[in-house]
Amino acid sequence: MEKTGIALIGSCLVDELLPVVQPGQLTYVDAARFVDARELVSEQKQFSVGGMALNVGVDLAKIDAGYPIAVIGKVGRDERADLIRQTLRTNRISDDYLIVDPETETSWTQVIYVQMPDKRIERIFRHTLGAMGSFDPNEVDLETLRSFKVAMVGYGLLLPQFDRQHQDGGTQMASLLRRLQKAGHLTALDFVSPTAENLFRFIRYRETLQYVDICCINDDQAVALTDCRQPDRACRLLVDRYGAGLGVVHCGAQGPNFAYSSRDGLIECANYQVDPQQIAGNAGAGDAFSAGFLHGIHSGWNAGACLDFAAAAAATSLFDASTTAAMRPEGEILNFMRQTPKRSEVK
Repeated sequence: MEKTGIALIGSCLVDELLPVVQPGQLTYVDAARFVDARELVSEQKQFSVGGMALNVGVDLAKIDAGYPIAVIGKVGRDERADLIRQTLRTNRISDDYLIVDPETETSWTQVIYVQMPDKRIERIFRHTLGAMGSFDPNEVDLETLRSFKVAMVGYGLLLPQFDRQHQDGGTQMASLLRRLQKAGHLTALDFVSPTAENLFRFIRYRETLQYVDICCINDDQAVALTDCRQPDRACRLLVDRYGAGLGVVHCGAQGPNFAYSSRDGLIECANYQVDPQQIAGNAGAGDAFSAGFLHGIHSGWNAGACLDFAAAAAATSLFDASTTAAMRPEGEILNFMRQTPKRSEVK
């Protein structure tokens, strides 16, 4: 049986998005409960799904290529879980793969946007592990995923049971990735960026990369994982030193982005130029990049075409403050690519 579809295994949570603030600015969280808006303006929150599995899954559904998508994670039995299920169903993704922990709340992250003195927008994250804290690699039923072509797991460093040390492959996640490869799936992996406090856990993943067909990570992660300051060189090391099949490193707004395999060598791709006035937020841009790249892989494109489409998908995601609302169908993204210059082309 020919495999088709993409399964996303990992982080499922709800993001609580707060408006952009400046350092030292006073905001009123609950003013609307007490006075008219003309007296005090209450802080306006947005709620959206978040986490690798949900973000990439919903982005792929919006790209709308017609293949099946599965989202596998662990949730509680609460309003946040209801929002996750509603989002999946709205985007024509089954919620049957979700695992329920009735004793634990659904994971959630508070996202605070801060405008820096140089006008850059930085983010602060406050995360509650919740149900995803107990999610174990052995809870993933591979039999239900047997028909899927690609399986991406993440985020490493945000899945405590997956991050735990294991003598074979460095982490507990390695056992799942190994089983997925043995079952004929293409495997992919993503992380959240390490801090000084959890770098020791991040380094464990060096041994895990031997079971990863597509390691799609950002430049900070690639530099920390390989201990190499040059993103292009780090991209090579993911493959040549640590055994990933294909290294992919995306380098944020400035770019460029890189892909490397022993077969194709190093490929470099500039980012698309986006008017700063049109940028509503960059939450989910990395996941949008991953979704674009996996879509290309599933479609049989070469690595250069996948990298180019991924850059366009990431640029598209910037037009909304939430993680997935701005994503568009494949045809619209291809049109964006034809109409939008790249940073290297802008004088």
